[in-house]
Amino acid sequence: MRLLLGLDLGTSYFKVGLFSPDGALRGLGRVRVVTDTPAPGYVELPVERFVFLLRSGLDEALRAAGACASDITGVSYSSQATTFLLLDAGDRPLTPLVMWTDTRGAPIDPEVAAFGSSPEFHQRVGHAGFVAESLVPKLRWFRRERPEIWARTASVMTISDYLTFLLTGQRMADASTAAFLGLQDLRTCGWWPEAFANLSLDGAKFSRLLAPGAACGCTGARAAALLGLTEGTPFAVGAIDHHAAAVGAGLGSLAEVSISTGTVLAALALVERIDPIPGCYHGPHTDGRRFYRLAFNADGAGKLENYQRRVAPGRTLEELLAAADRARREGNPDPVEAGVLEILTSIAQAHVGLVAQVTGSRQVARIASTGGGARSDLWLRLKAEAIGATVVRPAVAEPACLGAAIFAAAAAGVYSTIDAAAAAMVRPAAEFTP
Repeated sequence: MRLLLGLDLGTSYFKVGLFSPDGALRGLGRVRVVTDTPAPGYVELPVERFVFLLRSGLDEALRAAGACASDITGVSYSSQATTFLLLDAGDRPLTPLVMWTDTRGAPIDPEVAAFGSSPEFHQRVGHAGFVAESLVPKLRWFRRERPEIWARTASVMTISDYLTFLLTGQRMADASTAAFLGLQDLRTCGWWPEAFANLSLDGAKFSRLLAPGAACGCTGARAAALLGLTEGTPFAVGAIDHHAAAVGAGLGSLAEVSISTGTVLAALALVERIDPIPGCYHGPHTDGRRFYRLAFNADGAGKLENYQRRVAPGRTLEELLAAADRARREGNPDPVEAGVLEILTSIAQAHVGLVAQVTGSRQVARIASTGGGARSDLWLRLKAEAIGATVVRPAVAEPACLGAAIFAAAAAGVYSTIDAAAAAMVRPAAEFTP
């Protein structure tokens, strides 16, 4: 058996997907991420727990696939954005993983805010400014509030940098995830020395940048000891979660744009150049030529869940959606079903705006949908009607894991390129026309 391992380092859950070379999901491990909050605003994940969760998820996936670690022929990941840790000169962690949701960096230092709001920052970095969840304000906090730790810091690694280091021993970062740090110059797709100088940071403490999906050596002895992976398995750096999920949903092969309906709403498209568009993030694509453009809306599927708990606590979301779908076809929704339809329609309209942001209002013909909202036929029909494009549901319900597996397939030589791997491994399950 030949399997490709895609690790999705999500905020609430780590997911471990094992795929055959044709893109079929053979085994899935899903482990809840329980973080610590030792003080208001702090959100931390101990390093030992991080490794334990990954091992637990991999063991679960292998059991589901009826496979063993020696069946895995390639490994990669999908990452969360700005989660990081500090390490000393002996590569020993000085901190737990400080999650991206941690806000200890607030309020942001005035000089940091001023630098982040400059037009040059927006043009080079591809997004505007720093927020409390950004890396830089939290690094400044450590320098100010924990000088004894900061003085011993030899390395700053994001969660995916650290995973790469643990599995391969290499100090490499993917440029897709690093684009969220506010320290990368997208014109060169390298670190921006002036940013480090302006923010009083040492660029030598950061990992070397690679293109998303690039081959990055093989797993080493620590990968075997910590996770049970076979030593010598080809490894590829991955991408930020929405970028990896877009690849796994068929961006470029099945669709021109990817949309996501989860805790937040998102839309992602590929563009030829960086434009400083308000509300959009940019990062390098896997081909080394194009960039992803990503826009968010925080008003996501939680609206529907809150409505269900408040108005219909005795009915599941699936029951509400089925009833609303039937009532819409028959034209006689009751007040509860009408409320469901109103929420679904409002979220579909929000996606209209997000798609316009990332495409520059260019008309698109096909859109791939991911996230929990992709499981509802009704919701996908409403989105197709609102956007005026065919909406595609991918066959695999874990596109971030599949996107990572696609990177792994190219690194392992199963396919010659990432595009070839995506063309072979991504398939549609259903299409909804306007």
